[in-house]
Amino acid sequence: MKKILIVGLLLVLLATGTAAARNQLGIGVYGNIVGNGAGAGGGFGLTIRMATFPVIGVEWNFLYLSSMIGASLDWWFLNLPITEAFSYYIGVGGYASITTADPVSTLNFGARLPIGLQVFPIEQLELFAEGTPMLTFLPTINWAISVRIGFRILL
Repeated sequence: MKKILIVGLLLVLLATGTAAARNQLGIGVYGNIVGNGAGAGGGFGLTIRMATFPVIGVEWNFLYLSSMIGASLDWWFLNLPITEAFSYYIGVGGYASITTADPVSTLNFGARLPIGLQVFPIEQLELFAEGTPMLTFLPTINWAISVRIGFRILL
């Protein structure tokens, strides 16, 4: 019983103050583990979050025969706590990227619906996982899914 009480108190201490931190500026990095959030290829990127809008992602991928650089811009219309240390969000946004390959470069453009889970293990750190259904308009109309994981330092 003592162990359960101690673990419970430690979790409460870790979560203390995280609710106030959720609306701060956050800067971090992420990786795409399925697809990507900017149109083509995998890759990793930088993220900037200013409360719920805008949430910006700039990503790149130079691992394949072609290279890709792109950006996403989201607005979270829901960002609600589950507990003191956990929140979820649902948003809407768009993306654009360019994939370069010899002899042709391709422009990718589409809409995003990010759905994510945030964990705040300490006051100034946000860990996140995000699944995003995407509707592609260019180069062809299609759909895709991306999964990102990453972190942001809250300033």
